[in-house]
This record gives sequence, structure tokens and C-alpha cells, in this order.
Amino acid sequence: MLNILLFLLDLVDRHVIWAYGLCLLLIALQIRAFFAARQYRNNTIFPVEREVAMHREGRALSNIGAVLGVAIVVLLIKYYVVPIVDVAGLVEPTPTLGLWIPTPTPTPTATMPPPPTPTPRPTPSRPPVVTVVIPTDTPAPPPNPCPDANIRITAPYMGAVVSGRVSIRGTANHGRFQFYKVEFGQGADPTAWSVINDIHRSPVADNVLETLDTTILPNGVYWLRLTVVDQTGNFPPPCQVRITVQN
Repeated sequence: MLNILLFLLDLVDRHVIWAYGLCLLLIALQIRAFFAARQYRNNTIFPVEREVAMHREGRALSNIGAVLGVAIVVLLIKYYVVPIVDVAGLVEPTPTLGLWIPTPTPTPTATMPPPPTPTPRPTPSRPPVVTVVIPTDTPAPPPNPCPDANIRITAPYMGAVVSGRVSIRGTANHGRFQFYKVEFGQGADPTAWSVINDIHRSPVADNVLETLDTTILPNGVYWLRLTVVDQTGNFPPPCQVRITVQN
């Protein structure tokens, strides 16, 4: 039942112009039938025929009202229902199983100091000068928590502290791509998610996915969630990244 509802919403979204054209054609035909019945009623002198003509006029007006009602419903679905409906929430998800292979993080190795260069001693009382190099370890960036390269948030990274307008970068793609959305949830374990701006019907490869204005949010811990929905309404496991808003 939910898949049928999803199909009808997508059909209205894609073919709304044809729906309007069909409604206009039906209204024109019913207006023509109305005036034909009225002309017939004015020209006849028999009461029975006049009653039949009046019945046809009423039926034509009823049909015009019904077609107008259908046009209004299509208008409401196109501009008020389709942009805000959460299709992923309507369809029972069928997660795509994947094998996550951890990427080993190389262990930094200490650099051995070079051997001391002998310094000639002008006098026996002067000790040699030895240069010692102390190795420093460069911290490695945190690993990406999303194993699927087609559904990944690369910036901001896990645990990042952000402020102002934040560009969310990454990749959102699928073999049967329909749309993707970026959501945010407040707290360490969000119980509710909100879509940032709107859903997007074009895939993105290593580029800006969405922009989040953190100035309207209270400071604290948030989660970002990227979901890619395919043409059947299903979606693989979303990519989630934890950030801290500090304006």
C-alpha cells in the first residue's frame, strides 16, 4: 500500500502539466455540453424534453465541479505534499547488507637521531657538541565512520567543532538513485531528525551536499545523517557524523 502511495505521489510530481491539461480539456467539454443542453431547452416546447435538458445542464455543472476538485487536489499534492513528505519514513526500510573492512591505521615510527658528528677539540677541557633530534608524531585524521564510498560525509569530520554556516561535503550516489536528504538531530542519541532545507534529486560526487546554518541552533552536540533513497523507496544504511556546535 505504501509503495502504491509513493508511486502516485511520484506520478503527480512528474506529470502535473499533463494532469492540468486533461482537467482543462474535460472542463471545456462539459461547458460545451452545458450550453448545448441550454440551447436545446430554449428551443423545445415539450415539458419532458425541457426537463431532460435541465437534467443535462445540472450534470454538466456537477462534472465541472468534480474536475475542478481534482485539479485542486493535484495542485495541493504538487506544491504542499510532495516537497514535505518523508518518503523514507513512509516506506519500511530494507537495508542493504554490506561488509565493512576496517582500514588499518599506520603506526608512526620514531625517527632515530643521527649519529653525533665528532667535533675537533681545540683543548682537552672543552667537551664535544652533540645534536640530538627528538621525533614528533603527527596525529592522523580520524577515520571516516561511513564505509560505503557512495554514501559518505567527508566534512565536517567525526567530532568536529563547527560554527556559523557549515558546508556539508561528501558523496550521495546509487545505482538506482532517486533522491537524497541530509538531516540533523540534537543530542548524543537523537530521537527526532529534521531535514536540512529540502530533498535533492541529483546525485553528488565529492562536493557540497547541503549547507547548515548553526547560528539558529543552540550550542551542543548534534548528529548529521545522510540518506540516499533508490527508485523502489529503499535505502542503504545512512551515514552519520557527530559534531559540536559552538557559536
